[in-house]
Amino acid sequence: MIVKRIRLFEPIAEMCVIVTATTVAALALAGPASAKPYAQDSYIEVPQCQPATSQLCPQIPTARVGAIMSPTVTFTANSNHCSDIIAHVFIDGAEFGSDLLEPGETTPEFPLEGLQPHTVGIQAEGIPGGCNRGWVDAWGGTLHFKGTLPLS
Repeated sequence: MIVKRIRLFEPIAEMCVIVTATTVAALALAGPASAKPYAQDSYIEVPQCQPATSQLCPQIPTARVGAIMSPTVTFTANSNHCSDIIAHVFIDGAEFGSDLLEPGETTPEFPLEGLQPHTVGIQAEGIPGGCNRGWVDAWGGTLHFKGTLPLS
């Protein structure tokens, strides 16, 4: 009677071995999961600083980026600027850093906390020279967000 019970389970055991072997083979042949790179460019500008009476333009235009992995942001000043600026970088409302930029120049990368949305803004501070006679009239540029999309 014990022999008959063992033979009853043999087909089930064979099926388990086949399913397991098939699963292992499929996993071995499957390519590795890879995250997709993410990039977002957002143009920001202040067409007229209000008031245009000082080197620090009071307006802080912003752009948002969604939840991505290992996010960074850089800012490129417009190449048609006629003088240098200091780009003050604000992340989620707090100043995070700044960089002196010539027209067309880009800041170093600023890291953002991963997997949560962020609002990034730039406040321009003028540097005397070129067309800057003691105040900033207008400015613009592009925020470049980079990171990796989360695996789904």
